[in-house]
Amino acid sequence: MSYDINILGIKTSGKHGIYEIEKSSDQKFLVDVKITIDTFQGDEIYDTINYENVVDDVIGIVKTESFNLIETLSKKITQEIYKKYNSESNVKIFEIIVTVHKPDTILKEKTNNLSVTYSEKFK
Repeated sequence: MSYDINILGIKTSGKHGIYEIEKSSDQKFLVDVKITIDTFQGDEIYDTINYENVVDDVIGIVKTESFNLIETLSKKITQEIYKKYNSESNVKIFEIIVTVHKPDTILKEKTNNLSVTYSEKFK
């Protein structure tokens, strides 16, 4: 048995992209995170993953890191969540799925949103 923790639409900004304008000016990003954890006993915050901390961590990564590709950004977010919360929390993480949305791209006249989803399973 497992639980899926879904944190959708984390609002942040950052400098990610292949074009100079994307590297020099903040752009809007939305991030969805799904964390599948094992079942747990109890009703305290330390019995699970603190959602507020995950949100703050995602915002920090998007704001402070800079990547050419949102593919790389989504993988970095996944790896950092696993590294921190699989060891700090009282739960085991089975899978993390991260979707990075980039709504204001240079293609905004042709598309409403570009996104990349990265998923990784853990043993």
